[in-house]
Amino acid sequence: MIFKMYLEAVKWDGEDAESMLIFSNVADGGKLSVVIPEPIGFDLRTLLEQRARGIDPYFGISELISQIGGKVQKLVIAKHQRPGSGEMYLETEGKTRCIELFFADIVAISIVEDMPIYFDESVCQKNELPLDKRLLFTRTSSLTRYSFDTDGHK
Repeated sequence: MIFKMYLEAVKWDGEDAESMLIFSNVADGGKLSVVIPEPIGFDLRTLLEQRARGIDPYFGISELISQIGGKVQKLVIAKHQRPGSGEMYLETEGKTRCIELFFADIVAISIVEDMPIYFDESVCQKNELPLDKRLLFTRTSSLTRYSFDTDGHK
């Protein structure tokens, strides 16, 4: 079974707290929550707020896709992919290609392109590794910290 979901909100509980992505299932309004590091949540929340205010949010990957004449066909979080990644089905020159991206980048594209993300049911079920670890395995807090923290604090 596949769940068609949109990012509904990005919640944050204050200084040094993690953010939470809240997805809503189109079919029944069910919710899926994913805990993410705050810096990534801040970026996604900014894009989501821009979309809500009627401003076209900017994301470099989406710009690149537009410049090469591509069109995003579908965004998928499937059971067979590596933890922390998602699939973008991109049509260019009449061919559709599957491109693996970080989970957070898939979410950013869904916001900018105003598209749903299709989650495989197995991704949403409990298993030995919590959902947030499975979806963010390759985009960890320490990796992000080096990308976003510029004041030297650890």
